[in-house]
Amino acid sequence: MNAGSVVTKRKLTPDLARGFMLLFIALAHPNQFIILEGREISFIDQFTVFFRQVFVDGRAYPLFAILFGYGLHQVLKGQERRGNSWKDTKKIFRRRGVWMLLIGFFHATLFLADIIGVYGFIALIFASFFLRLSNRKMMIIAVATLILVAVFAPSMPRGFDALNMEVTTSATIKDPIEASITRMFEWMFYTPVLSYQVIPGVLIGILVARFQIIDNPKNHKKALFTFAILGLLLSTAGGIPMALMSSLFWTSYNDVWESTAKSLHTITGYAGGVGWTALIGIVVIRLEEKKGKFSKAIAALGQRSLSFYLFQSIMFVIILAPYAGGLGSQISQLESDLIGVFVWVLSVIVANYMHCRSIRGPFETFLRKKSAIGKH
Repeated sequence: MNAGSVVTKRKLTPDLARGFMLLFIALAHPNQFIILEGREISFIDQFTVFFRQVFVDGRAYPLFAILFGYGLHQVLKGQERRGNSWKDTKKIFRRRGVWMLLIGFFHATLFLADIIGVYGFIALIFASFFLRLSNRKMMIIAVATLILVAVFAPSMPRGFDALNMEVTTSATIKDPIEASITRMFEWMFYTPVLSYQVIPGVLIGILVARFQIIDNPKNHKKALFTFAILGLLLSTAGGIPMALMSSLFWTSYNDVWESTAKSLHTITGYAGGVGWTALIGIVVIRLEEKKGKFSKAIAALGQRSLSFYLFQSIMFVIILAPYAGGLGSQISQLESDLIGVFVWVLSVIVANYMHCRSIRGPFETFLRKKSAIGKH
């Protein structure tokens, strides 16, 4: 989510990236409500899952982690420009972390699986440590945590649910109280545990901010092209093996192949995060000369990414949850993705409406006020 503070002139690249990646989040969530029991698996189901796992699952959260790290650095620089002490800046990170944890807890309890709490945990525990590291030490820690991700990914994969697996998630529980309690305990476990999978992206984001790669994309054209091509190629190639397994196009694999595919899928997700960031930076070079209405609307969504992350969860529960709209028991894999696109488009429209009327994101405003120290 957006960890940056409000400045006079916002950079277009991170806002566009956040807005665009909310589409990936919207595609990743609705299928969690699908009840597979007693259903035939069609070729369209297989192809949809294959496509989603190659391009979406495990590819959105690394980019948000990069943007979160970028935002932490921007907060630090904003406080330095105001002449605030490092002690006060650390208080801001701690306060922001605590409130993000609380928001994440209520989001998970009431609506859906949550990532806000993971970012809050990192802001609370690690932000002030990471931001004081040298570039060299940051790179060493990023590589070390990526190795940990590769080792533990087979036991904690992101998005591996084969089409023939009867997976019971809290999203498919019919009793809302039972679903809420289940998510509550899940959240308390995975929020600290999953932080290790997000830390590499946060460190990359801080480095990206230090080198001002997405602040001034025109000055880094060659680097952006290189990162975009290599990152997206690696991400796509690395996502294919697990996608083939999940979609049941490949069913004759053994345990070694499965573990390898899960590790590869998770690790190359970071390459995808870097690649998408770089690609959007390239797009921004053109858009800065002439911004269209659509790009402005997506940027408006990105400026309010936390609020609309929560908005999307509310919409999915209303439409799909068995104790609400109940469509999760009726839709196919493709239809779940179409619902995701619909909710994202609705988010863009509402965000643009808010932007045109100078209405800030309510949760961004809340976080900024709750984490502020004194008067600036």
